[in-house]
Amino acid sequence: MKNKSCKKVNLIRSFRLKIAMYTFISLWCTFLTDIVIICLMFLYHTQTHNHISQIARFEQKQIEFVPYSMENNQNFRTFFRFFDENIGLTGNMLIDMILLIGFSAILFTAYFVLISHNMVHYLREIQAGIERIKEGDFDTNIRVVNEDELSKMANSINEMRYTIKELMEKERVVEKTKNDLITNVAHDLRTPLTSIIGYLELLQNEESFEMETRKKYLNIVYEKAKRLQNLVVDLFDYTRYAKDGVTIRKRNLEWNRFVEQVLEEFYPNFQSANLEYEAILWNQEIYLMADGELLARAFGNLIANAIQYGVDGKLVIVKTARIGNEAMLSITNFGQVIPKQELSKIFEKFYRVETSRSMATGGTGLGLAITKNIISLHQGTISVSSNENGTTFKMSLPIK
Repeated sequence: MKNKSCKKVNLIRSFRLKIAMYTFISLWCTFLTDIVIICLMFLYHTQTHNHISQIARFEQKQIEFVPYSMENNQNFRTFFRFFDENIGLTGNMLIDMILLIGFSAILFTAYFVLISHNMVHYLREIQAGIERIKEGDFDTNIRVVNEDELSKMANSINEMRYTIKELMEKERVVEKTKNDLITNVAHDLRTPLTSIIGYLELLQNEESFEMETRKKYLNIVYEKAKRLQNLVVDLFDYTRYAKDGVTIRKRNLEWNRFVEQVLEEFYPNFQSANLEYEAILWNQEIYLMADGELLARAFGNLIANAIQYGVDGKLVIVKTARIGNEAMLSITNFGQVIPKQELSKIFEKFYRVETSRSMATGGTGLGLAITKNIISLHQGTISVSSNENGTTFKMSLPIK
């Protein structure tokens, strides 16, 4: 869509017409002022030289003036000779003409400056706004008073200022995100690494450990190393999905069957956590175009999250449905209630509910962020609610 500031300016409202109008008005005012001044000078001259012979001579020349000018078509020459003899300042017609033209030019300039004052003031206002923007004041807003070229320019500058401000805000967010990423990665890498180094030093320095103890410590080291591996994989995946660095390969997918398959893959995890799951599937087949591999990752993250934080509830309920042109999925666990103030942050990268931040949970804090990115790549939505009746994650995907 064409930007409003780029539209062609109406000639009637244009800056060029204003300049022409100011010029015409200034010329007309100059002409009228010259006439008034000449008349005043003439009156002053006649009053100063108030004698009968001069008046008689003036009347005689006035009578002769019209026929002379009409017969010889020399109006301007006759006028300046009359002006020089009766009103002239120097007695020399050429010099008096130069003085008159010079005075008229000064008058014209004065009138033009006076009439164009508002326009010049607006130009200075635009210039001052540009200077403030140049100095980094991006809250400056230049007035847009008309629809001429100057107003269009002011509007374009305002749009440019807004765009620059937005870009700078995005840059600040990116910088903050980068710093947060470094801080969180350093934290989540340091903790298991410290533990790994500690156990390896024990095994290296204490040769008297029994084989069972050694196996126990080596198993701990292995689990910590696996956690580091998972963190690196999650970090890589999050970066890929967040920057659209992944190609979606959509294919026809039956929603109920897909959900059943993923649940079956997690059956051992449910068993290990002493949890049961109940699948309540829609009574009709639901087909949609989606990338099954990516959705399996997203759904798997939600199931893993339900197992991880729903252990106390002993049950996880999974439901599918179709509402309009959307395929729905909800996963409910009955573990700890997530505080209301935490819900809006739960899909942020590296965010974990404060009570579960300990390394014992084994989470990287990236799983839900990855899930949200995958759902967004499919033009879907995801939300969470939590109360005494359970914590429920709901996601919807368009059926195409």
